[in-house]
Amino acid sequence: MMESTNYKYDISVIIPTYNRSKLLSYTLESLLLQTISKDRFEVIIADDGSADDTGEMVKQYATKLNLKYLYQEDKGYRPASARNMGIRAAEGKLCVFIDSSVILNLNSLEEHLNFYARNGWKAAAIGYVYGFDHNEESEEFLKELVVITNPAESIKRLSQYSVYLDVRDVHYTKYEDKLEGLPAPWYYFWTCHVSVPTEQLLQVGLFDEKFDGRWGSEDNELAFRLHQGGVKIGLLRAATSIHYPHGKDKGERQKEGHLNCAYFHQKFPTLETRIFFDTYMRNEFVDINDLIIMELVGIEK
Repeated sequence: MMESTNYKYDISVIIPTYNRSKLLSYTLESLLLQTISKDRFEVIIADDGSADDTGEMVKQYATKLNLKYLYQEDKGYRPASARNMGIRAAEGKLCVFIDSSVILNLNSLEEHLNFYARNGWKAAAIGYVYGFDHNEESEEFLKELVVITNPAESIKRLSQYSVYLDVRDVHYTKYEDKLEGLPAPWYYFWTCHVSVPTEQLLQVGLFDEKFDGRWGSEDNELAFRLHQGGVKIGLLRAATSIHYPHGKDKGERQKEGHLNCAYFHQKFPTLETRIFFDTYMRNEFVDINDLIIMELVGIEK
C-alpha cells in the first residue's frame, strides 16, 4: 500500500484539452462544487497546444482551485503525451482523468476516494458518464436537460427518466456491475472519466506515446497493462458525470482508431486483443468479454 505522506494531495485531477475553452470552464465549475475540501485535490490542465483563450480562461480559476496549467506545443493530436505531462506533474496519490467536456457530480471525487478505501490501492475505477456516447441528432435535447450550474439536479433528472445512459450501461447491467472478474475489463476503460493510483501508473510506464497523432485505444492499452499487472479494474457507478455534447468527426476518428487498435494488437498479440481488433474494425461496440469467454471455452474443449 502506498504511503499517503508521499503525496501533497489525495487526488490529482488531470484534464487534457485542446481549443475547448468553454467546455473546459464547465468542467472546472463542477470541480468547484465538489463535496471534498479543495485542499485535498489539485487540478492539472494538460493543454495540447490550444490556440484559443484557454490559457486566459484558466487563470480565472487560479485562486479558486489548486491549479497547474501545463502547455505543450501543437504538434498534432497528442493525448497520451498530454496526460503523461499531467501525471509527471501530479502531487496526488490518485489520478482522476476526465475530459474537458465532462461535468462531474458534486460527490464524484469523494466517491473515487471511497472506492479505494473499499478496494485497496491495487485497483482502478471507471466512472459513470451520462450522455456518452450518443448520436449527434439527440445532442440538442441533452443540452436542454443539463443545467451547467447544477450538475446534481441534472444527473438526478437523467437518472430518473433513464435517458442518455452511459453507452456501456447495457454491458454493466448484464454483468451486474461486476467487471473485476471479466477477461477484458480494460475494454470499458475510457479516459473520459476514470481513476488510477499514481503509483500504479508509474509502475506500468504511463500512456504509450506511440499512440499520439491518432485518436483511440491508448486508454484501453494502458488499462490492459494495468490488468496484466494485477490491478483490479472496477465500475464506480456512484461517481456520476455528464459528457456535455460537442461536435466531432466520427468518421475520421474511426479511421484513426483502426490504426491505433492495430498497433495495440501488434504490441500485445493475445486472444483478447485480437477479438477487440476484429470488432473494432467492424465499428461494433459489442460484448467482447462474452466473445472471449466463448472462444476460451472452445479452446479448452
